[in-house]
Amino acid sequence: MEYNYKLGIIGAGNMAKAIANGIVESKLIEPSKIIATDPFCELGINGIITYKNNEKVLAECEYILLAVKPQIFNEIAEELGAKCKARHIISIMAGITYAGIKKYFEDANVTRVMPNTPCKLKKGMTAIRKNDDIPNNEKEFVKSIFDSIGKTIYLEEDLFHAITAVSGSGPAYVYMFIEGMIESGVKMGLSYEDAKTCVLQTFAGSIGMVDTASEPISDLIKAVCSKGGTTIQAVDSFKQDNLYEIIDNAMIKCRNRSQELGK
Repeated sequence: MEYNYKLGIIGAGNMAKAIANGIVESKLIEPSKIIATDPFCELGINGIITYKNNEKVLAECEYILLAVKPQIFNEIAEELGAKCKARHIISIMAGITYAGIKKYFEDANVTRVMPNTPCKLKKGMTAIRKNDDIPNNEKEFVKSIFDSIGKTIYLEEDLFHAITAVSGSGPAYVYMFIEGMIESGVKMGLSYEDAKTCVLQTFAGSIGMVDTASEPISDLIKAVCSKGGTTIQAVDSFKQDNLYEIIDNAMIKCRNRSQELGK
């Protein structure tokens, strides 16, 4: 079958925009070969037309990116599956399993992926479900989409709930810690801009240190601390307040919600 478009995107939310921006900026697909659909908003990228209904995407696109919320998918899945002519379905929906998607798209190959919003800056992290039944050329094309906007790894599907909690939702946790440090700096007398500059550079430098270090992170923490010094006061406070346990509990709740959505 010949297709008029390489990619159709169903849903024009923030994640869809981030992915589409990355694809276009990387010149992986020309904007004229991409269309989108959303009844409420435009994708907002020059050269990509956004339609109000799904008819054209379902009938004329070789690949379709499902970028709707899981709850919405459950409402429209039968309609999508009945009208879909695509060769390949790519899903970024949290919690909806491969089997839960495939049952509606029996004639298409399906790849489930879990990206995160830094894809907008080409610094995304995307997990791709392993599937040896998909032709290599299709697997490589799907991987190239997400390679163009960050890093990718292949995982078994039973780890996708965990990856949702770690990297899919992870940016929000980092933003909260950054916000908290900036607010504390302001309370101590720094201007907002000075506090923000210091915090962001500290995060960037610390990430670089972890990325290049041969020693474990615990050793990096110890290297900043000295007995009776300043850093140890904050580190001991974090430990007394069970920071790691707070993080673990929150991520478990995130994972559990992903599991609930997949039922």
